[in-house]
Amino acid sequence: MGNTLEEAEEAARELRTALVEELEHDNSLRTPHWRDAVSAVPRHVFLPSFYTAVDGSDGITRYTAVNRDTDAQTWLRLAYQNTTWVTQLDHGLTQPNSEPRTGTPTSSSTLPGVVVRMLEDLDVPDRANVLEVGTGTGYSTALLCARLGDRYVTSVEHDAALSAAAGERLASLGHRPRLVVGDGAEGCPSSGPYDRIIATYSPARVPSPWLAQARPGAVILVSLVGSLDAYGYVKLHVGDGEAQGRFIDSDVSFMLSRETRRPAIGPLMRAALRSRDNAAGLDTAIHPDLLDDPAFLWSAQLAVPGTTRLRLSADRVTGRWFLHPDGSWAVLESGNDGTTRAFQGGPRALWTALEATASTWSSHGRPGLERYGLTVAAETNTVWLDDPGNPLGVLGE
Repeated sequence: MGNTLEEAEEAARELRTALVEELEHDNSLRTPHWRDAVSAVPRHVFLPSFYTAVDGSDGITRYTAVNRDTDAQTWLRLAYQNTTWVTQLDHGLTQPNSEPRTGTPTSSSTLPGVVVRMLEDLDVPDRANVLEVGTGTGYSTALLCARLGDRYVTSVEHDAALSAAAGERLASLGHRPRLVVGDGAEGCPSSGPYDRIIATYSPARVPSPWLAQARPGAVILVSLVGSLDAYGYVKLHVGDGEAQGRFIDSDVSFMLSRETRRPAIGPLMRAALRSRDNAAGLDTAIHPDLLDDPAFLWSAQLAVPGTTRLRLSADRVTGRWFLHPDGSWAVLESGNDGTTRAFQGGPRALWTALEATASTWSSHGRPGLERYGLTVAAETNTVWLDDPGNPLGVLGE
């Protein structure tokens, strides 16, 4: 980056041009309207500071702050990479400094390829009234403003500090959309009804207020996630009193809703390990790779709701664990020699349920995520396979 403001702005323009070309090449960016928006909006304005991440030898990720003051050239170059950057740790309680920090990411700037792909998939016509749920840094909000005009954009953010910072960045570029601090699941009824609703966080289900605030003919675009951490990106078309659509893929994912509460793993894991010592092994036909297949995991999430999964390796054996808050557990242990053995314990037979789900999934032809669909009504989110008449289960909170 050059030493003068003019040189810095020229460097940023060149980096934006390169980013546009990259996004066009991978087919994320497909139409002139969004090409113009990405070309016009300086991403670095929305990334004054962010974290790079490195996994330590102890398995703990450490985050190092990057900003203009630490290394201006590196900061600007990284800001225009097609990469997701963590922008907040521990809801802002952990502050950036010059030393690597540990913490839990609670906000990020999603890689531009995903942001732009979602905006393209949203099929936004001129003068469409759009609700964005999850303002974050404000970058995607700025793209919407550049495409539609500020008056057509409402963005809701749970974190007041993030919303205020995004508002300042947007205002510095001349954009003043309606920014609301609140629970994104409640939407913003006073600015509705909406022609398009897009979520930049991943809830467990589509909240009923979104449906209530959408016009007939509207589109809702969201990446859902279940307790087994299987994501499903779905595009819903709003009709009379319900919305319906198919899942597209599992590649689009965001931070969980701040209302999501996962059980504490430590106590569940310790109890399961103690119980495992006295459990009888089970022969199983399930291959370990199946337990990483997002399409299978969507069926499994419906069969064993509330169950968490994790992987634990020790003594040349990898255990794929499933833990439920009621104390039920299951594990598939696979050795370096290719042998597998299953174990389960607690009040419910989790492995038996997973085996039954795998059998049913196989009998349906091992369907990919594109064969799944979702119907959203006022009170329910129903997942179906191939046809709404073939329901698989209902998504919980």
